[in-house]
Amino acid sequence: MKGYPHWTLRALVGTTVAIAATGLLLTPGTLVTRAEMDLAWMLPATGRLVTASLHATAGFTLMLFIGALWSIHMRAGWRKGRRRASGLMLALTMPALALSAVGLYYFGDETLAAWAAYVHLAFSAIMVGLFVWHWVTRRH
Repeated sequence: MKGYPHWTLRALVGTTVAIAATGLLLTPGTLVTRAEMDLAWMLPATGRLVTASLHATAGFTLMLFIGALWSIHMRAGWRKGRRRASGLMLALTMPALALSAVGLYYFGDETLAAWAAYVHLAFSAIMVGLFVWHWVTRRH
């Protein structure tokens, strides 16, 4: 990624992997508590607290990266017509993830909080696919 410090891509990928890994670890607990599913495994309470803290930290870090990517990467890619579809869908998915995350924390109503969890899980799965698509189709 031209115009960024040499470590930026590694840090972005590391943050993305961290948010995906912690999200996967938190998913069974979310399905048990929000969807009342009966699953064989989920993190114990202490593990959920630590993992949720790491997930939130990675989420905030990813939002900082999105701001940094907007200044050069996204605007230059759009002007050059490169990977517009995957980039646009990634950019539009991020606000849905951020807003659903806020809903998870702050909705007092259990039904709204459950819907925020479902939306967050769905957009998370979509985001992983979009990120892979965007990465695989890059030009060398």
